Amino acid sequence: MANCCFSYADEISRKKSGIYPTDAAITLRELLKYDMLVFLGYLYDEKSSEQVRQVAFVNELLQIRLTPEQFLQFRKDNSLDPELLSKVPDSLKYFVKDDLLPSSRRSDAGVSISRFIVNSFRDMGLAFIAYAGVSEEEAKKITVYIGILNDYLKSYGLYDTKDPLRMGEKGRADYGMPRRFTPPKPTPDANVDMTVAASYFTDDPVPADGRGTAYRTDTRSANAQYGDPRSAGRGTTAQDTGTGEAEKRQGKTGVREETPEPVQTSVEELLEELDQLIGLEGVKKSLNNLINVIRVRKMREKMGLKQPDMSLHLVFSGNPGTGKTTVARLLAKIYKSLGVVSKGQLIEVDRAGLVEGYVGQTAQKTNEVIDSALGGVLFIDEAYTLTNKKESGDFGQEAVDTLLKRMEDDRKDFIVIVAGYTEPMEEFLQSNPGLRSRFNKFIDFADYSSEELYDIFISMCHRQDFHLTEDADAYVKEYFSKLVCEKGEHFANAREVRNFFERCIERQANRLVTAGDIDMKLITTFTKEDLTE
Repeated sequence: MANCCFSYADEISRKKSGIYPTDAAITLRELLKYDMLVFLGYLYDEKSSEQVRQVAFVNELLQIRLTPEQFLQFRKDNSLDPELLSKVPDSLKYFVKDDLLPSSRRSDAGVSISRFIVNSFRDMGLAFIAYAGVSEEEAKKITVYIGILNDYLKSYGLYDTKDPLRMGEKGRADYGMPRRFTPPKPTPDANVDMTVAASYFTDDPVPADGRGTAYRTDTRSANAQYGDPRSAGRGTTAQDTGTGEAEKRQGKTGVREETPEPVQTSVEELLEELDQLIGLEGVKKSLNNLINVIRVRKMREKMGLKQPDMSLHLVFSGNPGTGKTTVARLLAKIYKSLGVVSKGQLIEVDRAGLVEGYVGQTAQKTNEVIDSALGGVLFIDEAYTLTNKKESGDFGQEAVDTLLKRMEDDRKDFIVIVAGYTEPMEEFLQSNPGLRSRFNKFIDFADYSSEELYDIFISMCHRQDFHLTEDADAYVKEYFSKLVCEKGEHFANAREVRNFFERCIERQANRLVTAGDIDMKLITTFTKEDLTE
């Protein structure tokens, strides 16, 4: 991993394009090492009992020799800067600048070089904290830092790898770039003192064979299997499937199955798909933190290290139309890619899919649904309806008892996500101590803002080949702003948008019936008349 990054750095330094200053105090390879060392110092856990092991990992990965005392001093001098998270590593700026040249090429992993560098930072960080033990706080640090680097790549159009790396005029225009785009020129001393940085590397050159010598670990080498940092630009929104499609598939049984894609999708592609969802910023951060923890646990498992038990069952709370089902489908695929479950199918179910009206039937029905979900994820919508009916003769509690037993018996290959309104879900978990102990991770799906609802509507229009006149666009913004201000307790979010969109189509159709000659522009345009409620 690191060796590939350093090779790419050397390649840029050798180019005659002048991207990297020839008079810099250190090479781009050494600057990249410095930035990586700053990052690892940021992640360093002083409370860990594996401090020597962490320093050994740093030396092995970066092919340097630092004593634990030197590493701690470096961390104090460079990695504890409160402004660290507002800065982009200087080395990354040069990789980005090179990627924007017509002569740039993809990495061996099939992505832009700068994207490969960012992915390597992420994988390096995950491997590093795996040595110190799984820490949710450290996983959050990685999520935040890598998010900043990805935002930087997005600002230059280098994040969505569906687009050609060698961007032509069309590719640049799609990102609003001029034809001859030149990013801000990074200077050799933009964020670091190059003279000080050089002292950490030049006094102890790397052996000719490219291997580190001091503090060598016998667990694995620096370039061991951290996973191929691949990426893709597949994107969707939580409103693509929306509400309505699931109901059409449901039928009378109350059970719906989301069949997994036959082709294995990488975690990076799925995370990109998650990132493309409109809004849901808190959800994305929570899931990224969780995924980082899982990745680290998998690394520790391969290393033969001990790790505490961890529940991966989740509670999705929030109002309807906030993307809970869409995110659950994505998460099932992510769990499959990470090896948490073996198949990755999502089985959607509600009360009607679990509960029957006679003694013994509920347990049998619940077991059948669970059997179909083994190797994947069982998603129980409005789960609180299983316990909120207190009258005699209700068998919701029987379904809960059966579920809890199977969650224990099949815990190695079975994940459950329960979803519903926030307050009723809290009451649901309090109804049974077993529920509270198994569902200890909450992800809240906040209502969409008026701007996000507008974005959802526009995305629906684009997918169906509609566009808006100027006054229609202004009306839509005003409409959703008013809708959010006047929303009730159980605001339906994206469902409100979908219903509004369908009414717009009806009104446009009624208008066009009497329009006479209809051309392409007319049939794909929404006017203010079509949108007015």
